Amino acid sequence: MDPAHTPRESQAGSHALIAGGGTGGHVFPGLAVAGELTRRGWRVSWAGAASSMEEKLCKKSGLEFHTLAARPLVGRGPLGKARALWTLGRSALGARRMVRRLGAQVVLGTGGYVSAGAVLGGVLAGVPVLLLEPNAEAGFANLWLSRYANEAYLAFAGEKRLRCPVQVTGIPVRAEFFDVAPQLPFGSPLKILVLGGSQGARQLNELLPAAFALLPESLGRVVIRHQTGSRHQESVKESYQQKDLPVTSVEGGGWRPDGPRLQVETPAFIQHMASAMAESHLVLSRAGAITLAELCAAGRPSLLLPLEAAGGHQKRNAERLVEAGAARLVDGAATPEALAETLAGLLADRARLTGMADAARRLGRPDSAAAIADRLEYWAARRRGKS
Repeated sequence: MDPAHTPRESQAGSHALIAGGGTGGHVFPGLAVAGELTRRGWRVSWAGAASSMEEKLCKKSGLEFHTLAARPLVGRGPLGKARALWTLGRSALGARRMVRRLGAQVVLGTGGYVSAGAVLGGVLAGVPVLLLEPNAEAGFANLWLSRYANEAYLAFAGEKRLRCPVQVTGIPVRAEFFDVAPQLPFGSPLKILVLGGSQGARQLNELLPAAFALLPESLGRVVIRHQTGSRHQESVKESYQQKDLPVTSVEGGGWRPDGPRLQVETPAFIQHMASAMAESHLVLSRAGAITLAELCAAGRPSLLLPLEAAGGHQKRNAERLVEAGAARLVDGAATPEALAETLAGLLADRARLTGMADAARRLGRPDSAAAIADRLEYWAARRRGKS
């Protein structure tokens, strides 16, 4: 049997349990794999926390959702760790019963402490357990679970600490990002997209108005679309207004030819992200795994300001794009003056932006979801062969 492909007709009645949550990086890749498996005739269920992001997204996608109790372990005191381990044991036993009741042939963990109970339940139930790691450096949950896993799928090569066989598959993203046209033609105005995540990023919200105010007039007209997060929208608007510069808010209206040299949109949340990237010459962003995968799929150059928290994994994500020539990295302690200088240099060097866009596109993996689905089919077939 080819370990990468198994006959599609042999998958009738196959059932996968996917587990993970807490952040988009642990949910959206799993949803993409679920979509690919569903197209192949699989039944897919999801295990996660109650009243969570993953529950809302799964129900919106029409996936069968099952709740498992979970508590964070990292960063907790002795009592908190004891409670987390007690909860994990109960969840693992509950997940074993769930796997057997559902008849799942494989369990795929997408990371985060929410996935641990389901993955261990799969081990106890005797089915193959597989891991999806979206970051350049594996998180604590996947590192610990890898000792029990049959295989793990990575966004980037180079992660040596996982204790199971690995394959570099890239991270699945929605197809519309791969449909984005190559680098937006240059002209007036230049267009910058600012992303701090769906909740915004306080550092970016405070730093960028001051930095943009320092952009030289030699760049010509510039339109900035700054996703603020709902909690910070009004304060970001005020920050731009307080700079006493020719900056105006043009919510949803695009560039005004009769407007000032710098124009700013401050949406709380951008619903159609692929379209927003398509309309941008440069993206200034945090370095979350999903955002970077979307940037690569869309082929957009980026200036990255990684979040320093969470063990520094965002910096390692950003470094992978920098090494490939797809991005520039800005230190978290950057001043508005330093950031403005870097921005001005990039925006003035259009050949470099085009090269970064091409490098980003080469990192995109349109076959990622299919590659992971192929591996799940392989492990399901092995499971059936042993039954």
